[in-house]
Amino acid sequence: MVAVGRPAVAFAATDAGGAPHAESGSVASTPALGAAGARIVLRFRAGSTDAERASAIARVGAWVDMEMPQVSLTRIALPKGADPSVAVAALERDPAVASAELDHDVRVRFDPNDPYYATDPITGLGEWGIRKAYVNTAWDQRRGSANITVAILDTGVDPGHPDLVSALVPGATFVSQPSTGCDPNSTQDDNSHGTHVAGIVGATGNNGIGIAGVAFGVKIMPVKVLDCQGVGSLSDVAQGMIWAVDHGARIVNLSLGSPYDSTALQSAVQYATSKNVLVVTAAGNCGQASSSCASVDQVEYPAAYPQVLAVGASDTDDSVAFFSTENSTVDVVAPGRRIISTVPRYATWLSANGYPQNYAVLSGTSQASPFVAGVAALILSGEPQLTPAQLVQRIESTADQLQGAAGTRNDADGYGRVNAFRAVAAGATTERYGATYDTSRLPRSVGLGAAYTATVTVTNASTFTWQAVDPGSTRLTWSWTGLLGQPLGAAVSVPLPANVLPGASATLSFPVVAPTTAGSYLFRLDLSRSGTLFSTKGVTPGSVVVAAGSGIGATYAPTAQTSTSAGSASFDVGAPSTVSVVLTNAGTTTWTAGGSTPVHLSYHWLQNGAVVVWDGLRATLPGDVPSGASVTVSLPVQPPPKAGTYTLRIDLVQEGVAWFSSLGVAPFDLASTVVTAYVASYAASAPPFLLPGGQTLLPVTVTNTGTATWPAGGAAPVHLATHLLGPNGSVVVWDGARTALPMDIPPGAIVQTSVVVAAPLTPGAYKLRIDLVQEGVAWFSQLGVPTLDLDLGVVLDHRAQITPGGPLTLTGSSPAAQLTITNTGVATWTTGGSSPVDLGVHWYDAKGRILVWDGPRTQLPQDIGANGSVTIAVQLGTPPAGAAYVAIDLVEEGVAWFGQGTLRPVTFTP
Repeated sequence: MVAVGRPAVAFAATDAGGAPHAESGSVASTPALGAAGARIVLRFRAGSTDAERASAIARVGAWVDMEMPQVSLTRIALPKGADPSVAVAALERDPAVASAELDHDVRVRFDPNDPYYATDPITGLGEWGIRKAYVNTAWDQRRGSANITVAILDTGVDPGHPDLVSALVPGATFVSQPSTGCDPNSTQDDNSHGTHVAGIVGATGNNGIGIAGVAFGVKIMPVKVLDCQGVGSLSDVAQGMIWAVDHGARIVNLSLGSPYDSTALQSAVQYATSKNVLVVTAAGNCGQASSSCASVDQVEYPAAYPQVLAVGASDTDDSVAFFSTENSTVDVVAPGRRIISTVPRYATWLSANGYPQNYAVLSGTSQASPFVAGVAALILSGEPQLTPAQLVQRIESTADQLQGAAGTRNDADGYGRVNAFRAVAAGATTERYGATYDTSRLPRSVGLGAAYTATVTVTNASTFTWQAVDPGSTRLTWSWTGLLGQPLGAAVSVPLPANVLPGASATLSFPVVAPTTAGSYLFRLDLSRSGTLFSTKGVTPGSVVVAAGSGIGATYAPTAQTSTSAGSASFDVGAPSTVSVVLTNAGTTTWTAGGSTPVHLSYHWLQNGAVVVWDGLRATLPGDVPSGASVTVSLPVQPPPKAGTYTLRIDLVQEGVAWFSSLGVAPFDLASTVVTAYVASYAASAPPFLLPGGQTLLPVTVTNTGTATWPAGGAAPVHLATHLLGPNGSVVVWDGARTALPMDIPPGAIVQTSVVVAAPLTPGAYKLRIDLVQEGVAWFSQLGVPTLDLDLGVVLDHRAQITPGGPLTLTGSSPAAQLTITNTGVATWTTGGSSPVDLGVHWYDAKGRILVWDGPRTQLPQDIGANGSVTIAVQLGTPPAGAAYVAIDLVEEGVAWFGQGTLRPVTFTP
């Protein structure tokens, strides 16, 4: 948040029928379309006969409606009203079927291709706030409309930023008294703050670069009311707001504040509201004592005005950020800590103080406010008729309360953290049923007649709230059925623990008694609302196949220890560790600790759902464990070799028989972070275009974000280096030239240095990957530390201009010509590398015949970038006998002459 009317607050940069012919498996007749229900996609086992395949399809009463022989798939249609989950379960157990899956409906599930959406090179968090506040889910319903304009009253916006340029509309500047050192004529962002705020609202999404704004697609109106230091006057802000309202803004964002009330500012806010314009503002960064706050949680303006929507900041763990002001002005909170967004590509007041260019991470209610402005813009994009008061009510009533009871307000987070999906869905004109079931904690194997507790999480994908009590209550139902759907008893109803808003989830635990006859069964879940089953509204019920009679069952509970808390753990790369686990035999058979098939405790490592390590280390049981008994086991764990976020899946195995999880016993998943003491972040601008074989130095800012000091010397020093990748990701050069660190770099320290960029001899588009290496140990990237990838263009562009032209009068035995050399191409001429660019000389006789081709070379005094020039004395050497003409040209050594030199007549004087 920027201060108005007093010195600026320092910005913290830490911040979705017919029967088949038995003899052939083909279909004799297809029922009418109206008789078809759900569809299932099958892959039959290799070697299965046509008769076996036809029998499998007939067993569930289905028929073939399409075949895809190229990929060995068959789609079948079920009769209307048939339970698809039952049919899938039955087909999966048929010996002729390799796989069966429900042919789910396709909906737009949008994840933008912007590279910093999922992760970023600074924090690794990417646009975490968009996921935390369900903006990505809201995008499935609605995107930003170009009919909605959001005015950003701030330090201005970089008008040419590639992630913003298509969203910008004309703005204005109202800075009447800029601070000393600020350009009084500046109309663009010379601070960085305003561009960062604008990107949060409307950076172009799905364009393959940078980030996606919360309401990308809307228009951004830059109104500069703050100078290069982030300071302005209250009257300038008021004037800028009035201008924005008069020029079409529907939302005004003010990531600024002052402890001083102002008639001008209040009048402007009232004017905006009267013109149907919503004003969103930062609540303030005075949540703790600081030199920029007169008191903790001080009241600021315009946040204190009742017409505005005042926004506090939430952190990555959904807590209120430590710096966020907590007082009676706070209406809602939104993600405001460690937010990646756009900043100017050119030097600004902030970049001169160490902040990056192009993209940066900042923290503050300045970042939370535009997040909410973006949510409001999404709502207006589909419901432009809403008034500011209706927008505020929608955002407040659909927020997720972080502290206190839902629907009530408190000074910490107001009405809660914004929920974009719920805010957008609340305006839906038609009611839609929807639900998903997380059945991962349900057992797949139970003892006959065993009583146990089932735990299920259901998520409300409906457009309406699930009420916990009548009238209109929603209840979870469960039942046992045969694999073909035949009921084994009445469904049991389970009440919800509380109301479940759209997009929210509820976890229910309830008693279940297993069937008393051995066999496989379907445990089926559904929801009912006032007696109407969700499955009759097109919602797929939840179900799991459960084997009754195996007697194998287990529960896992890691004990409290230094590395484990709240169901999570941290491990060091390459460092063996242990996890203490309490095991309970929840089955009916004894686990044997010895013999030929002992039971051992082990684990699997997974990352993003994929198996990284399957066979983990084993721990033996201290003795046989009978049914109902518990035992504590110390499990040795070898972490994966790369840092990252993983799942440690704790599982029991009966050696030579089966993993317990394969028998339907739910394993225990421990969210785990594998870390290394050597962690870094990088910041650098893209290197210039280079000629083949050229070499230049690229400035790089490197931050030690780990816990270990990087040694600059010794047996295993840390060096900065590069890898060069081809356009398909293949390695062209792995071991790039090293750059030694100027000193040991302690944790938290920042170092400014350079890397050597060496262009290959083959032109093309390359990726320059910046990395650190501890010599003789490992590259940082091999430990899971994200690299910085930059585009590197290598082009054969030998364009130049040599002036003045024309004849030369030469004096002395080794004459020189004073000339100006201009690079008229796009590639930088470099003086280093395997192919430096030099000036050369050719001599000709009176008939234009070559006398000397490779005359003396004159080195350039420095690298010459595109459009750059240098004036230099070109050494011509001793003229050969008969010389009448000289040609002065540039040469990329070992590659090619530029061919820009023309024949100049020469006259020799004593």
